[in-house]
Amino acid sequence: MGVRDAASSSLKAAKKKAGIQSSASEDSSVVDSLGDMCPKLSYQQRMIGFGACFSLGYLIQFLSFTFFIELIEGDPVPFVVLYTFGNILSLGSSMFLAGPKKQMKNMFDEKRRFTSITYLSSLLLTLVVAFVKFDDTARLLLLLVLVVVQFCASTWYMLSYIPFGRKTATNFAKSTLGMGSS
Repeated sequence: MGVRDAASSSLKAAKKKAGIQSSASEDSSVVDSLGDMCPKLSYQQRMIGFGACFSLGYLIQFLSFTFFIELIEGDPVPFVVLYTFGNILSLGSSMFLAGPKKQMKNMFDEKRRFTSITYLSSLLLTLVVAFVKFDDTARLLLLLVLVVVQFCASTWYMLSYIPFGRKTATNFAKSTLGMGSS
């Protein structure tokens, strides 16, 4: 019996002793546990939570650019931490709309899997590179690339939720760059 199975058995035994009934089809995965921790919210509460987190996340991202000079001068931590935290907060805002369980499933469905992995990896790598000490020029260039990847992945991810969003953006980019068919 693994640690996960032991923890699941202990949780079921504790629920039984406490008189808490659980459904027979209960799945003890991490995503399901996360969904169970969140309270049931009304539509208005979900909209307020989404709007607040989304707006605050992008405000923090915008304010992170006040530390851009420090980034260029070799102190990337304030900029990177604020920018990445803003991205995480904005990403988390959509959990108010769908709930954590459905959001995680949506993020890794076939349509969004590559974008989600790219986005989450760039968030993590940006923080790692900011805190690891190595050549300042290489670190600066790598951080700038990772911030651009974060921005592009975030944009592409959000466009996947807008009907024809990705197609419209692709067509716009092609026509703007003169790559459209004539």
